[in-house]
Amino acid sequence: MTVKQSVAWQALEAHLQKDIVPYSLKQLFNGAGAQRFGDLSITTQGLLLDLSKQKLTPETLHLLIDLAQQQGLAQATKKLYSGGKVNRSELRPALHTALRAASSDQYSAVQIDGQYVNQLVDENLLDMERIASKIQRGEWLGYSGQPITTVVNIGVGGSDIGPHMVCHALAEFRVETKFPLDVMFVSSMDGSQLAEMLQHLDQGSTLFIIASKTFTTVDTLANAETARAWLRKKIPSDSLIGQHHIVGCSAFPERMAAWGIPSENQIALWDWVGGRYSLWSGIGLPIAIKLGMASFKQLLKGAHAMDEHFQNAKLHENLPVMLALTGIWNINFLGLKAHTILPYDGRLKLLPNYLSQLEMESNGKSVTNAGEKVDFDTSPVIWGDVGANAQHAFFQLLHQGTPAYYADFIVPVKRTASKEYTNATRVQLEYQQALNLANCIAQSRVLMLGDDVLNWEQSIAASPDRLYPGNHPSSTLMFDELTPESLGLLIALYEHKVFVQAVVWDINPFDQWGVELGKQIAKSTLSAIQKRQAGATSAEGAEFDASTEGLLNHMFKHHY
Repeated sequence: MTVKQSVAWQALEAHLQKDIVPYSLKQLFNGAGAQRFGDLSITTQGLLLDLSKQKLTPETLHLLIDLAQQQGLAQATKKLYSGGKVNRSELRPALHTALRAASSDQYSAVQIDGQYVNQLVDENLLDMERIASKIQRGEWLGYSGQPITTVVNIGVGGSDIGPHMVCHALAEFRVETKFPLDVMFVSSMDGSQLAEMLQHLDQGSTLFIIASKTFTTVDTLANAETARAWLRKKIPSDSLIGQHHIVGCSAFPERMAAWGIPSENQIALWDWVGGRYSLWSGIGLPIAIKLGMASFKQLLKGAHAMDEHFQNAKLHENLPVMLALTGIWNINFLGLKAHTILPYDGRLKLLPNYLSQLEMESNGKSVTNAGEKVDFDTSPVIWGDVGANAQHAFFQLLHQGTPAYYADFIVPVKRTASKEYTNATRVQLEYQQALNLANCIAQSRVLMLGDDVLNWEQSIAASPDRLYPGNHPSSTLMFDELTPESLGLLIALYEHKVFVQAVVWDINPFDQWGVELGKQIAKSTLSAIQKRQAGATSAEGAEFDASTEGLLNHMFKHHY
């Protein structure tokens, strides 16, 4: 029996039909009066979560909390924090919370393979600081004695998306360095990103970070081999390349060593850190290099504050829990299969992409922990963009299209202008932030009320193509200002939201077997291509479908 047959789920179904389906969002607001915002918003840690524009009532949230309690959320949370094997398919803990605990006593007794987790994390932070500080001071020299002025992170998935997002979001917090320092990211398997980048770089002043948990990821190692081949054009030996121009981050030091990375250039990772939860670990080295270790620790501090809140706050005051349960309500009871993330801040442009991996790779599952096929939807399709840009793109679909969805609006209240700006520029930037906030608030209001915002009945009668139906649910997350600490809070909020939903659905959010089969089939397909390159007339012995065979034939017919 899945959760769908449970008492708490059935109570929510009955509540839906009786108290929600008959009413629009406008009617729910009119019925609750001015207290709806007070009843359905939560403020903590400098974050405001407004759920009042969601199609629910306080009673809905009470029933959703009953569902979470029925599914053992408290016990699951305790297991998560104590190092229990919450990753059931791989029999591993998921201790990303320990990465940002700042030597907290909470993890002083937690051991993995006989090693204390907090000691491992502390040593890792020291290694990161050693490497980052040396680069920032201009003391990390290339083979010819030039200081390193370009760092290129080679990774994919969690080894790319997380640190790239943070570096982009917090670029204005970059640390002062002795020489101008660029931090770049490469993830494309086809080599296009790297090929373009290498045209503008110098071997003597470029350092590559090879970030791969297993150090077997084909995408990453293909780019790493291309980078090494480029370095070999000027650098006389692989030992000089490894010593001066390569840093590795992996859970397999022996594989890094075999690739030619000396131990002093290695950053440890562990199998109890999932890829999409790894920006807090050595995978975050590009963040430490670009922003400085002090800012990286502020990022950790913000995430740790959210960890403490999630672990200790009452469920009805708990931001990750409320955000998660609202999502379950939208997905499983209102039937909304798409979720758009709308940050109203250009610095958060990469956040929707980061959250799409976090949520869809974690909860894109169709089998429960007991191996039973689910009979309900799990993760929605997630997409998004900077809200002000999206208004001129896919907001047309949001306002007048047919797909059913829900939205998260994310916005800082203020944007602090640099002291280097003139007063006139500062005034203009303050106006632009007010304009930005006005658009964020207005768009969520129009999604909720539609034409009723301006009472356009007469014009709609004459021009039905101008109809705004409204009644689209959304949440709004407001925070004071974008800083390393507030970004840490925000990311950890969504991490815990994903965990709560997985507990309710009884699925494993910490594995990702869905990405493995495609990789395996790609290997056999590559083998077939290589055989044909060597002169074979067909995929000797390979059994391909007609489409695959046709595509391979087309490749070689057109002089591949």
